[in-house]
Amino acid sequence: MSLGKTVELFSQSQILKSIAANIYASMEVALLRTQIIELIEENYALGKVVEVYEIFGGYINRSFGIYVEKDGERKEYFVRKYKSGITDKEIMFEHKLIDFSRENGLPMAAGLIQTKDQKTYIKAQNSESTDHYAVYQYLPGEDKYTWDNPNCNDAEYASAAEVLALFHNASRNFDPQGLERIEPKIMEFLPTRAAVYKEFAARELNTKYHVYYLKNIDMILDVINTSQIAENVWRKMPLNPCHNDFHPGNLKYSNNNTVGLFDFDWSKIDVRLFDVCLALAYFCSSWDDETDGVLRLDKCAIFLNSYQKKLQELGGLTPLTDLEKEYFPTMMAAANLYLVNWDVCAYYHGSDLNEYEYIAYLSHNVRLMKWIESHKTEIGEMIKSI
Repeated sequence: MSLGKTVELFSQSQILKSIAANIYASMEVALLRTQIIELIEENYALGKVVEVYEIFGGYINRSFGIYVEKDGERKEYFVRKYKSGITDKEIMFEHKLIDFSRENGLPMAAGLIQTKDQKTYIKAQNSESTDHYAVYQYLPGEDKYTWDNPNCNDAEYASAAEVLALFHNASRNFDPQGLERIEPKIMEFLPTRAAVYKEFAARELNTKYHVYYLKNIDMILDVINTSQIAENVWRKMPLNPCHNDFHPGNLKYSNNNTVGLFDFDWSKIDVRLFDVCLALAYFCSSWDDETDGVLRLDKCAIFLNSYQKKLQELGGLTPLTDLEKEYFPTMMAAANLYLVNWDVCAYYHGSDLNEYEYIAYLSHNVRLMKWIESHKTEIGEMIKSI
């Protein structure tokens, strides 16, 4: 073929590729919509599903809103399609924890809607795997933030901390009855990361992300070693159900108050201090260009004072103890490493990702890691003032 003819056919093939991609995406949405409608109408006594729309922003599960009509009344619900590979035990742990917490003082958690046969989730078999779905109350309030846009005002910081305290207190006597998330507790989990990270580093990849990762892998491994708390120490700290994903994007707000809490699918029983520090890494680390990766200690103080005060008022779970305060800077580093782990694993286990998006995530947490390591004295002084 001539050059002109080859260029013409190549251009046509690009158009066909685009058409095929659009058809695939449209068919996937149509399939999911049809599946959701049939599953809801067959398994729940909610009425006829009249609208399904996807809620974007999550990275692990897929979320949908639905409108149903029954007896002339129109209602809205939240539907979660769980990630592939999740186990029944993990879902049952999450749902029992939500029910227990709501019954014991956490009314702002999104409640589960039971099926006709009193189950809290349903399974749909497809050609390759089993899909798990659950239906929740649709919470009131405003979605104001995402996990990487934590610019709350001071009243919202204080209110969010109160909700975390309410959750910890409401769930303190929860009996998992043998159910548990597969992931180990943070101090058992971190040592397992070194071998995983070294395997990622050994990969022959010519990407900007991989180059940045290789520049920082040695320090990440060093901080894993220095962020350990001996088992005979952390076992003396309060162990409690932890939300494990408590960030501004998993809360709803109204008039500067936190009025809704959702996304418990990462929950597990762990050291309570870890959940508090993880929340601070989310809420109080700056994403602004000039200060990206700086932990705003003034905002941490607002959050922690509110958390402590609420637990004192409730009179159940103890506020942060002297032992927890002593190891607070170390746990702060460990909590940020937990986020580094997500940044790294999501990239190396993923495909067709926006490389610059994931570089932004990793660089933020690497900067925060470096900031924490060089400001542990200031962090220690801040927690002593609480």
